[in-house]
Amino acid sequence: AELAALDGGQHAPLRLRAAYFDTPERTLANARMALRVRQEGRHWVQTLKAGGSNTMMRLEDNRPAQAPKPRQPVVVDLSRHLGTPAEVALREALGWDPAQDPSGTATGLTELYRTDITRHRARITVGAGTPHEGVVELALDLGHIQAGALSVTVRELEIESISGHPMAVIEASRDWVRRHGVWLDTQTKAHRGDRLARLASVSDASPPDAAPEHPTLARPAHLQLDSSLDDAWRAALESCLEHISGNMSELGTAPAVIQKTAYQWRLGLRRLQSLARLLKSTPLPFPHDALVQANQLYAQLGLWRDAQALAWLPAKIVRQGGPDLPLPYPDIDVMHDEAVVNLARSSTATTLCLNLLAALLHPPSDTAEGQQPYRPWLMLRLGQWRSRCRRAARKAEKLSAVDLHTLRKRAKRLRLMADLFAPAWRPKRHAVHARALKRALDAMGCIQDETVAEGWYVRAAIEDDRARWVQDWLHGRRRKLRRKATRTLRDWRGVKAPW
Repeated sequence: AELAALDGGQHAPLRLRAAYFDTPERTLANARMALRVRQEGRHWVQTLKAGGSNTMMRLEDNRPAQAPKPRQPVVVDLSRHLGTPAEVALREALGWDPAQDPSGTATGLTELYRTDITRHRARITVGAGTPHEGVVELALDLGHIQAGALSVTVRELEIESISGHPMAVIEASRDWVRRHGVWLDTQTKAHRGDRLARLASVSDASPPDAAPEHPTLARPAHLQLDSSLDDAWRAALESCLEHISGNMSELGTAPAVIQKTAYQWRLGLRRLQSLARLLKSTPLPFPHDALVQANQLYAQLGLWRDAQALAWLPAKIVRQGGPDLPLPYPDIDVMHDEAVVNLARSSTATTLCLNLLAALLHPPSDTAEGQQPYRPWLMLRLGQWRSRCRRAARKAEKLSAVDLHTLRKRAKRLRLMADLFAPAWRPKRHAVHARALKRALDAMGCIQDETVAEGWYVRAAIEDDRARWVQDWLHGRRRKLRRKATRTLRDWRGVKAPW
């Protein structure tokens, strides 16, 4: 209704029917590309979409196409993209040689799925009279994606820049989040269609053992050895944004299984927090204000994560001859998967991603500090972090529980940032250092998890004396866990830094 009022009757609903093409091996999807031929009213358009600088900014090449003959299938013709950046992308992804195969018939492209969408549109001006003025199109898409006998519903609002400053898209998005409670989903129709096509190709005679998860894993920043510090923080932030928004979008679909995806979402938030700490002393325009949302989300996911990490404990206690007690969660409401899904759909989560994207639109730095080579600066900064951790690790057996937890948090930041900037290091040396540090972090993590559990049982013992047995048993395990942590920290100290 609001779109119709904004549009004032200028645009009639538009029927969009498209066929999407890829190789059976999903060559284009694996290269973060999508190729379609779509009927848009009376016109036909062939489009190649490819990944841009981040998950919410994509490259797109649209070319006029011919309607298929009656009772004939839709056909893709790669020659329509000759002389464009799309040609280069298709050559690299498919090994296409236009001289030998002008239309791309030999590339093995085949139709995998279709979409049938009705689009309701309105164009509005955002930020009139400001430096961020721009025209954006609001497009409400209603319909479905079809692959074989499978179908999924599409109900999404796309906000696209038509002209002017790209910040206009972010401001329009913030307005709809605030007034209508919409949440961000960076999964394209092509992404969902490809997943549906994969499911459709699985034989009913051999169903999967369990519902598959689709987490977005952390990727290193895309950098060259001679990149500037300004280039480095942007590439690192783009990596964090992709990690956070990808898993948040997946959780927003309320999948049947969420454990790995929720873990990766929380890890993405942790990477962002660590990057902020790394850049804290610089004048670079890192969006430190966005940490308000990141910290809030990370804390809310913490209790859910603790419950998942300690799910093994009640059965272990019974096997040791202890009482049969459930985990005494401090807040039962946040332990359910539904709470994580709601958090992914929250305005806080979407606002965080919009704020990160807005930071990436900030003009490049022309200061001497911003233009300095990033690698020497990074080596110095991470070297300081590592030295501080090594000093504490020397006396690990004497550290208090609080100090050991502090060491673990600092070592975790070190590992996350070393991984984020992995292109800066020798691969073998980085892998050896990462493995040694992970073993130490895992050992310290076991101590922290059981310390958290002990605190839960201490509170539970106020109403149930049986919880005291568990409290004492957990406390008795601490010495053995401490010895393992001390040993793994000693081993890590003996490994050379990757830089």
